[in-house]
Amino acid sequence: MKKTLITVSALIAVTATAGAQSASAIRLRLDPTSEVTIEGTSSMHAFHCKTNKINAYVDVDPGYAKDLTKVARPIVSVKVNIVVRTLSCGNGQMDKNMYSTLDADKNPLIKYTMSNYDILDGTKSPAAFAAKTTGTLSIAGQEKVINMKINAERLSDGEATAQAEEAILMTDFGIKPPSFMFGRLKVGNEVTVKFNLKAGPELLAQLASISNGGGK
Repeated sequence: MKKTLITVSALIAVTATAGAQSASAIRLRLDPTSEVTIEGTSSMHAFHCKTNKINAYVDVDPGYAKDLTKVARPIVSVKVNIVVRTLSCGNGQMDKNMYSTLDADKNPLIKYTMSNYDILDGTKSPAAFAAKTTGTLSIAGQEKVINMKINAERLSDGEATAQAEEAILMTDFGIKPPSFMFGRLKVGNEVTVKFNLKAGPELLAQLASISNGGGK
């Protein structure tokens, strides 16, 4: 049974809009320690590719810094862009093969925009929640509406985090799983995309100050 496609990028749900920002929303930016990884298999060995260069922002309700149980819609909007050529598999030739497979010259970005989400029953606490998100993912020039579960949390030190893991099929985006070395190395169609995203504590401190009437 096919697993729902998600994406690298997609990753994500506390991350966000690069377009117009709601006047009542507060924008968070990702900490440089945030990371997106892609893991897969081949007929010879497994592979692991990652990037921490993620162009993503999250617009959140001003009440996000307080008790989340009192905020109906903590996330206002999400948009994520990842430059394909920032992904690294730790091997120069593997990197080149991946860029070619994803047609990085013509389609340099992996893009995700969240369109809606529902907080899962029983998951919301004063500092955390899980949600089922719906959004549009674009890879190699092809778009697909995907669903993804995310877990978001505001930590005691002020950092906001979001994690998710999902299997995707390359063929769902019109990508033929590549083979190399005259067919001796064949890449599996399914890959697993993981993200571990974080908004820096200084940003959350500013958010708390604004929501409390400060920040002037």
